[in-house]
Amino acid sequence: MDKKELIAQITCRCCSSFFHEPRLLPCLHTLCLDCVTRCSSRTTSTTTPTGVLPTFSVTCPVCHSQATVPPGGFAVDVWKSSQLDTLAPIIAGCGPQSPPPGTTATPPPECAECRAHDAPWWCASCSMFLCNDDMAHHSRAWRTASHKTDAVSPMSYKPALCYKHPQEELLFYCNTDHSLICRDCTLDDHKNHDFVVSIDLSSKFKENIGSLCSMLVSHLEKVSLSKLTAIGCCKNAEEVQEKVESEIRTEFAKIVAVVNAREAQLLSDLKAITDSAKKTFQENIEGCDNKMKVVQEAQEYTQLVTTKFTDLQLVAVNDTLSSRVKKLCTDVPTPNNLKVRFDCESAAICGKISSSLGRLVHNSAAAGTLITAKSTLMMKTLKRLDTSMVPSVTPRMAQRLFVDNATGKVYWDGGFNRPQLTEFANMASFVNNTNPRQFTLKDVPAFPEGPYQAVHNGHVYCTPLFTPTMTKVRVSDGSTVATAPLPNAGHSSSSAWDKCCYSDNCWYVDAGGVLYVVHAPPDNGNIHITRVDPDNLAILQTWVVPRVKKTTGFAFVVCGNFYFGKASNSREIDGVFDTTTGVYDDTYRNSLPTSGTFILLISWIPSTNQLLVVDCHPENFDNCYVFLFDDVAL
Repeated sequence: MDKKELIAQITCRCCSSFFHEPRLLPCLHTLCLDCVTRCSSRTTSTTTPTGVLPTFSVTCPVCHSQATVPPGGFAVDVWKSSQLDTLAPIIAGCGPQSPPPGTTATPPPECAECRAHDAPWWCASCSMFLCNDDMAHHSRAWRTASHKTDAVSPMSYKPALCYKHPQEELLFYCNTDHSLICRDCTLDDHKNHDFVVSIDLSSKFKENIGSLCSMLVSHLEKVSLSKLTAIGCCKNAEEVQEKVESEIRTEFAKIVAVVNAREAQLLSDLKAITDSAKKTFQENIEGCDNKMKVVQEAQEYTQLVTTKFTDLQLVAVNDTLSSRVKKLCTDVPTPNNLKVRFDCESAAICGKISSSLGRLVHNSAAAGTLITAKSTLMMKTLKRLDTSMVPSVTPRMAQRLFVDNATGKVYWDGGFNRPQLTEFANMASFVNNTNPRQFTLKDVPAFPEGPYQAVHNGHVYCTPLFTPTMTKVRVSDGSTVATAPLPNAGHSSSSAWDKCCYSDNCWYVDAGGVLYVVHAPPDNGNIHITRVDPDNLAILQTWVVPRVKKTTGFAFVVCGNFYFGKASNSREIDGVFDTTTGVYDDTYRNSLPTSGTFILLISWIPSTNQLLVVDCHPENFDNCYVFLFDDVAL
């Protein structure tokens, strides 16, 4: 073992100096006591019989894992302590702050007796290094003949000494505090504790550590296998990417071909229409030329009659000339301008195309993108919106808060049982109450039931109160454009969420503009998830989830996965249904880190990958809170 390796063994990776009172962290990394103090931060307080004590946690600078500091502090690292005591003198002057190791040879430590020779021996009883001659005298003298001595090498270390009683060796193990102690410690701080001679536990602990080593070997094999699997998955992901890219390009090439063909057809039709019109206009022009020639001839003849003809001649041609002139003056061609208009709702079509031209159904994604794998709820940023600027924001009003994924506009209602919405340009405009626009759902007799309605591509999707009728309303003028019955759907709170009245039929918009309505038959029916055509409200598919809606608190959908809440007054998520596979997982567990106590509304905003949550107090509906969670990963 060279000096560089020796230095690394006794150097703190936090302060880059030799260890000073080393402490072993739960992650098995060692820090100086001072470094532990610098890396610690106060987290909470713990109430004890003697009072309130602060709780501290430490973040390891090596692996970045966190650990709570126990009441007595972290245990002394006796291995590093013994290494430090033996190796530091040997490599003195070769620490990190000295010239690089190997530039000069460092002799062994000096003999503590003669101060003239190298000292290859260590006396543990006297705590001194000795040369060969003094070691011989040391062994023969009757006072020192029984001392414990060892030859100095990187693997022979001084015994671990107690920091509280520096002259005492750590010979005992306290089962009460799980720490090594010395003889004096057994007489004061650990007097009434359960302690044993540490060497008596050595064989037992060695056997236990041996089994732990076997566990680590087995786990290392699993990790290695997982790594190989991940490498294979990475390669497979590249192959999948190439394959799906080819599929996307092929399908979009077909779509582009159809669009281009339609463009060509429209241009061809336009040319045919204009060519026909121009031909007609050209015929009119030629007709006008001929007519002008005839009229000019008649005009010349009329002037001749009035200037040259005698009275008798004038009387003779009067009737013929009058009839001809009258006929010429009444038969005048009157062509009309060509009127052609291109009728195309490009904004609506583009919005529909952008949300319906396919979607990627997947179970994982790279860092920084949406993760739909059912693992851990991760929401990087929690924004509690300050709605103080919005007039009369009460829970019964703020609970109906929707975002149109296609346009980014925000909608909220104007009061309970009132079919009226207020439109804002975006979420910031809603928070600041900037340029609101109110409109009424003209054909809806009462406001749609419950908080779970949906707005998509300029239309409100809802179910009017006391009916199981699906309704589509245009937000531009509030007119109803489509209605359809919803089979197996209760109403009037017969199949609502557990504590959310009139929430029988709940609407959701998923990625790609996929529209769902969640409902259930009355009287404790199982949850039904129905996919609906956004254009005409036709039912496309229905799944039945094996859980009762009236004993479920809430639901929201992310990329085809419906997550269900345990109760309206609970933040716990206790189940997920995958519409891609039709499988319900009742073992999935998660929770929402919100501050209220009653979940009114949860909806996912695919365009910004945000989760909108509205919750409040469960009894008086005061203190309603609106939250936005960024970078959702479930």
